[in-house]
Amino acid sequence: MKKNGFAALSTLPLIQIATGFLGLASLFCPSLQAEDTTRHILFVGDSFTHGRYLPVRQYNNTPGTGGVGITRPSTHVVDENFDTTVPGRMENGHGETGPWGGIPGIFAELAHEARLPYNVHIEAISATSLTKNYAVASDVIDRPEWDAVVLQEASFEPIPAQLSGTSISNPATFCQAVKTIEQGIHDGNPEANVYLYSTWAPADTAYKLSASDTAHFDEKFLQSLAVLTAAYRNAYLSAAVHDGRITAIAPVGDAWAQAWAEGVANPDPYAGHHPGVSLSFNYQPDSEPSTRDVPTDAGYHHPSIYGAYLSGLVLFETITGHDVREFGPAEHAAVRLGIDGHVAVQLQEVASKTVQEHNPNRGTGLRMGLTPGADACADTGKMGNP
Repeated sequence: MKKNGFAALSTLPLIQIATGFLGLASLFCPSLQAEDTTRHILFVGDSFTHGRYLPVRQYNNTPGTGGVGITRPSTHVVDENFDTTVPGRMENGHGETGPWGGIPGIFAELAHEARLPYNVHIEAISATSLTKNYAVASDVIDRPEWDAVVLQEASFEPIPAQLSGTSISNPATFCQAVKTIEQGIHDGNPEANVYLYSTWAPADTAYKLSASDTAHFDEKFLQSLAVLTAAYRNAYLSAAVHDGRITAIAPVGDAWAQAWAEGVANPDPYAGHHPGVSLSFNYQPDSEPSTRDVPTDAGYHHPSIYGAYLSGLVLFETITGHDVREFGPAEHAAVRLGIDGHVAVQLQEVASKTVQEHNPNRGTGLRMGLTPGADACADTGKMGNP
C-alpha cells in the first residue's frame, strides 16, 4: 500500500526528522544557521615571511588577483600587497614577482589537512622593519577581522649592530614597534591573538662574524650561529615580556638550531661536511631571484624549501596547538615542495619538540625564558612595565 506523506515521515527516526526540520528552519532563521568557525590570520613581515625564492615565494598564492577580498577558508593565501599602488607596499623588487604565498602558504596547506578552517593573509614588504611596515600598512594590520596576527621583524633590527654588522640595527625600535602594533591590533579587536615569529641565525651574518678567523673558521662559525640564535631568542622574548599582551612566540630560530644539533640539517653551508639538508637557500644556479656563489649573497640569508617548511611547521603548532608529527611523510606541502618523506618526518619531529619545549614561553610564562642580562628592551626607556 502506498503511504501518504505523513505516514512515510512517521517511519523515519526522530533524529532524522528533527535534523530535517532544523535544516528548513535555518533557511528562514539566521540565528539557527551553523556558526562560522573560520579563523582569519594575517602574517606581517618581510622576506623571511614570503621566502624570497621560488618555489616557496609563490607557494599556495592566489594567481592573477592575489585573492584580495577573499574571506573564506582556503589553501590559497590572500596577498594584501599584490597589485597595490600604495608607496612602500608595492611588490616591485627585482625577481620577487607576486602574488606571494610563502611560509603562510605552508601554514594554509597544513590547516587544510588538519581540517582547521583558516583564511590566511600575508602583508610582507622585503627588507623592511616592522616600524616602516606599520607606517604604510596599518590600515591592513589593524583591521578588526583578524583573529590572529603574526609579527616578524626584519633580521637586522632586533639584535645589536655588533652582531648584525649594520648600523641600522635598533633593538629599542623593535621593542617599541611590537608594543605599538600590538596596541593597534587590539584596538581593532581586543580578542585577537598576537604572535611573534622569532627568526633564525642567518648563515651570511654568522660568516661575517667569523671570516676574520681563518685558522679556526669552522669552529668560530658554529659559535657565531649559537650567539645569533640566542640574541634573536632573547630579543623576541624581551619584546613579548615588556609588551605583556603577546599570546606566544613561535620559536623558529630555536627549531633551526635543534635541527642542526640533531644532524637533521647542516649548519654550515660553506664547509659542507656536516650531515643533513641545508635550511638556507645558498647559491643555486637559475634561481628566481638569482643568487651568486659568494658567501655573503642573500641566498645564504634566506630559507630553502627545508628551512621554510620547518618554519611553517613551528608556526602552525605554536598557533593551532596541532601536533605536526601527525602529518607524516606524505604531508602535502612537503610533497609539493619536493621534500623527501623521511626528511619531512624529521623536520616535523624537530618542530614539535621545539614548540613543546617552549610551551612555558606563553603568556605570563614568557618571563621564564629570558636570559639574565640579555633583556633587549629593559633599557629602551620606552616600554611599560610587564
